[in-house]
Amino acid sequence: MITLYHAPRSRSSRMIWLLEELGADYRIEIVPIVRGDNTGAPAPDSYLQIHPLRKVPAIKIFDEIVYESGAICLYLTDSHPRKELGPLPGHNDRAEYVRWLFFYAGALEPAATARFQGWDKDKPTGFGKFEDIETVISKQLEKTPYIVGDSFTAADILIGSGVQFFKGSLFPDRKHYNDYVARLTSRPAYIRAVARDDG
Repeated sequence: MITLYHAPRSRSSRMIWLLEELGADYRIEIVPIVRGDNTGAPAPDSYLQIHPLRKVPAIKIFDEIVYESGAICLYLTDSHPRKELGPLPGHNDRAEYVRWLFFYAGALEPAATARFQGWDKDKPTGFGKFEDIETVISKQLEKTPYIVGDSFTAADILIGSGVQFFKGSLFPDRKHYNDYVARLTSRPAYIRAVARDDG
């Protein structure tokens, strides 16, 4: 069984969605966290054995621990290949799938944080200009229904959560964003995950 270390209404919520999509056998362990607005409380010292920064999400499978959303997506889709939520090594779409997972983690999320905080106001950041990053995502979703192409993958869980969260604020109001979010949030696994967010 997989243990998901989770804080409700946080980045770990999308890992419930992934686990539901995979039909995985899992349990949720609620972890306190300090949120971006300094509310909440730090995880206990015992949690340092799971995540050295006391963050969520993290998963434990037997004695293996994986943290960081992109790493969890890659690990779980590789270990649950029958669900076909992530192209495996050798598949034509593998490179694009991996690229989008880490584009989210290495470009979109830090650039969005920098924009919210105003860190990119006076000088460029090393991960790219937010407008350029948004344009890359927009152009892809104008062409294809999902971020890797015609099929839903775990990359949509990451990119889609970003589009959903930033739509109407950092992301312009675009029809293809509205359509994309509607496709994702109508999925039965997404609906089940929302219902389980509080544990």
